[in-house]
This record gives sequence, structure tokens and C-alpha cells, in this order.
Amino acid sequence: MKQHYFFAGAILLLTWLTVGCSLAENKQEIPSPVSYYPLRQSEDASVPSLQGQNVTIATGDISGVYYLLGQALADIYERYGGAVTGTRITKASIENTRLVAQKKAELGFATVDALLTVNQPNNAEERYERSRLRAITEIYSNYIHIAVTKKSGIRSLQDLKGKRIGMGPIGSGTELTAERILQAAKLTRYNVKKYYFSFSQSSQALRDGVIDAAFFSSGMPNPDIALLAKDIPLTLVQIPEQVMTELQRQYPYYSKKVIPKETYGGLDHDVETVVVKNVLLTHSDLPKETAYELTRSFYEHLPEMYDIHPAAREIKAEEADKHIYLPLHPGAAQYFEEMKKKRKDSN
Repeated sequence: MKQHYFFAGAILLLTWLTVGCSLAENKQEIPSPVSYYPLRQSEDASVPSLQGQNVTIATGDISGVYYLLGQALADIYERYGGAVTGTRITKASIENTRLVAQKKAELGFATVDALLTVNQPNNAEERYERSRLRAITEIYSNYIHIAVTKKSGIRSLQDLKGKRIGMGPIGSGTELTAERILQAAKLTRYNVKKYYFSFSQSSQALRDGVIDAAFFSSGMPNPDIALLAKDIPLTLVQIPEQVMTELQRQYPYYSKKVIPKETYGGLDHDVETVVVKNVLLTHSDLPKETAYELTRSFYEHLPEMYDIHPAAREIKAEEADKHIYLPLHPGAAQYFEEMKKKRKDSN
């Protein structure tokens, strides 16, 4: 019996050694506990990598475009640069600006209108914090969607008098723009009932008849509206010319664009609306080398975000410093200068 145990033990030991040698020979195939992707260092040895650096990205509502692109960007920095990444679910633009200003996140998404609003606080300490904000790049535009059900009978902005309206979360860029549109349309003096819902909550509230209309400030298409339009007949309210003119008089960074009727199921016509640019933010204390690498990796792997959301296709390196009302971080500026020189030399 002892002999049997001896042989069984010998076989187990031999098997363990064989498997161990096999794993040792193929150890590169075993996923790292930090990243499940092989890390690719920069092809240019003079360019610092992100290896081991913490990169937290402030995003937004889990169903919004900020969150989708933020997740994709975190994956890019981890996969190709070796960064230790994370994303924060937030109330979007205004909260993101504060988190980045306070260095609680290395990057954050924000609309230009929200960025400029929180850059004018009354508190001297907050003013100093906001002055430390820098831009990595301009990105895509947010389109203002005012969604209503067709059965509501709401067809114009003036039809919102006395209605129940989803304004977006308190402190969000959506709330800010919605308030300004209602003021420009002179609707605030009427008994408008305001509900401060997230995108997903507004979508469900429209479905359930809890609210009559909802504002969404988002890249196009907005995921919640797209899903809702598959289930119930929806329409979008246009921003009339006089309201657009009043908005631009006060806030020149708003512009007018069209949401094509093909964007969402059930739309009968193109919809004229307000748009505002988005910016990818950082803070001035971020090392220049790190900002350079974050910018380089962003644009080198930008096509990987095209399938995450169509809004990513709007992002162009040639327009990185346009309409952002904020200085570029020196590291980002260095990258764009290099790209300009390469384009010039290639011509």
C-alpha cells in the first residue's frame, strides 16, 4: 500500500513539474493581475509612458456619452500606456470641473458653458482653484435635446408653459443650459414644474408619464432617447430663432445645429437646436510629460472610440484649441505643435 502511495506521489510531483515548466515557458500568455491586455510601450523611447501612473477620469451619468467615452479612454491608457486607471460616475460637467480643479481627478469632461460658469465663483480660494484648470483638447459638441412624447401634444417651446419638465441633475451642465433656454424663451415666469432627474430617470419618467418633457445635453445620438424612441412615439422640440438669438447675445459660445430626423426613430423632420462644445480637462499641476502622453495616446487611439459612440468621430486634432475658452496644458500644446510640424513637413 505504501508503494502505491509512493508511485502516486511521484506521478503528482512529475505532473506538477511538467505543468509548472510549461507555464514558465509561456508565462507571457497569462493575464497580468493589473491589466488583462499586453502593455505596449511608446515606440519613441524619448516619450515617457504612463506605466504605473494613476489616471482617474471624471465622467457623468452611467447612460451618458461622457461615461461611455471615459470608460473607453481609461481602457486605452491602461492597455497601451500601463496606467492604473479608474472612472468616476458624476453629475457631469460642473462636478467634473470641481473634481479636476481640486486634483481629485486627473481628467474630466465638461461643456464650455459649465466650465465658464464655475470659473466665476465668489470665493477667492475657489477662484484660485479654477484658475489652475487646463485643457487637453476640445472634443465633440453636446446637442440640446428636448424630448416629449407625441401623445403629449407638445410641439413648440411655448407649449411647455405649466408643464412638468426634467431639467437634468442639480449642478449638471444639462440643468444649466435648460435654465438658460427657459429664461431666453421667457418661460420661467410661468408655473413650470421642474424635476432634477438623471438621463435614465428622465427617460423612465417620460415613459411613465411622470413628466411631460425632458432636457438632455448630450453627444448625438443620446443613448437613452434612442432606446426610448424604439418603445414609444417621441418627438424633439425645436429651439426657435428668437430664442437662439437671445442665447447667443448673452452666451456667444452657443451655436445652432440640426439633429437630422434619421437620428432617432419616429422623428418627422430635422430639429434645429442649441449646441455647445465639450472639453477634456486637466489641472496645471499635472506634469508636462504626463499631459503630453495622455494627449498623444488619446489621438493615436482615437479610432478605437469611434465604435463606442458616433460623437467621437467629431473629434479633430486640428481643432483641439478652438472654442475652449481655456489655456491648453503645456504638455498638450507640445503634442499639437509637433503634429502641426509633421503635417507641414509632409506637405
